[in-house]
Amino acid sequence: MNTPSPSKREAARLRRLVRPEILALAWPSALSLFLNNIYGLNDQFWVKTLGAESQAAVADAGMITILAFALYEGLGTGVMALSARAQGGADPARARRIFHLGIQLSLLLALVVGALGFGLLDTWIAWILPQSGDSPSASLLLERSELARYISPILGGGLVLCLAVVFDNCFLAMKDSKTPLYLQSVAVALNTALNPLLIFGLGPIPGMGVLGAALASILSRLLTVTLGFFILRGRFRRAAAGTPSPDQEGTPARVRKILKIGAPVSGAIALYSLVYLVMLNLVFPPFGAVGRAAFGAGFRLEGLGFCLIWGLGIACSALVGRALGGGHPERAEQVVKESVRLVLYLCIPLTAVFLFLPGPFAEALGADPEVVKEIVVYLRIIALSQFAVGLQGVLEQAILGAGHSFPVFLSTTFWNLARIPTAMVLAPKFGLPGIWWAVNLTTYGKAMTAFWIFGKGGWKRLDL
Repeated sequence: MNTPSPSKREAARLRRLVRPEILALAWPSALSLFLNNIYGLNDQFWVKTLGAESQAAVADAGMITILAFALYEGLGTGVMALSARAQGGADPARARRIFHLGIQLSLLLALVVGALGFGLLDTWIAWILPQSGDSPSASLLLERSELARYISPILGGGLVLCLAVVFDNCFLAMKDSKTPLYLQSVAVALNTALNPLLIFGLGPIPGMGVLGAALASILSRLLTVTLGFFILRGRFRRAAAGTPSPDQEGTPARVRKILKIGAPVSGAIALYSLVYLVMLNLVFPPFGAVGRAAFGAGFRLEGLGFCLIWGLGIACSALVGRALGGGHPERAEQVVKESVRLVLYLCIPLTAVFLFLPGPFAEALGADPEVVKEIVVYLRIIALSQFAVGLQGVLEQAILGAGHSFPVFLSTTFWNLARIPTAMVLAPKFGLPGIWWAVNLTTYGKAMTAFWIFGKGGWKRLDL
């Protein structure tokens, strides 16, 4: 009778230990991300009755928003990686300093985003929505106007949006994904109430259209960011009480580490957004507002499934950082393997839903029959890459949780850029489905590259 080797028995024991930790951290993270995605879905749902131009404007704004969030997510990733190491190494004083530094850097980033965003807004809009003749059509002028109205509050509310990301990552470094979920639930409930009120008006409150939708998102987050600040401040104060330690690292050194970890993440996300903005300029114009509206709605719907995948990825990232901070690389590796196993199981129902049941989802976000038709096609094609999305999401987050962000940046940069020529080749031949297939093919490339980077093992040897 064959008996498992000691190494196999140890791996099995670790797997039994880490699975409950992963699931306990993943499901609140997934629900929190799902609720965060509700903001965009809420906007798409309510503005669809304002016309295809308004719905397309919200879709256009999504990529500009992601470009701004690139800086926020980079800062959040750097804060989480350092804070998780501090928490895993039982150094609450260091974790508290990282929290305070995250707030200071959030203010700086918000000022940068606001200045650049408003300074370049007209240029961005004209570039994203180019005119095809001597003068822009009435439809194009309306879409440009709606885009400017929708994006302005998002650019002005950068501090609220950035702090939301940083605070969520501080909670995750504490192995707490439930508090962000509770805060997100409050924010979404408030957003759901404010959206129709500010979009269509009621009594003395005038209807503001797409401007009201954006204001509802900022106002609802403002409340929960304030609550999150006081909760975190209290926790850090209690954890660090009686354990003062000299700041051997120093603020400049921490800033450099955050930049080293976060800059590649910001670069990768920014490039992701820029690639889609280039595609909106070069590939989407022949398909008009219908194509852009279908893309925006389909992208949001796909994001619902991605929330589940990303929940596992975030849990994996936090646990990897804590395990490495405690000097347990073998535990970190087992966390990743178990997370991959779980995410591949999860992708089975996601693929089935997008492939066989896209209709009700498309009808929920599309009023125009042509838009609904294209959303259905989008979801059915994207269904075929969900396994690759799951593998890529978990592996990249694990590598980022270890602070090994530059290889991920190189991979995502290459494959995101590859989407532009691929779409330019396929779209003229196959229409909008050609664009969706360009996304699929490059997603497969990302997944295979992430698997190769993980297998090289450099992420386990990085010292922060």
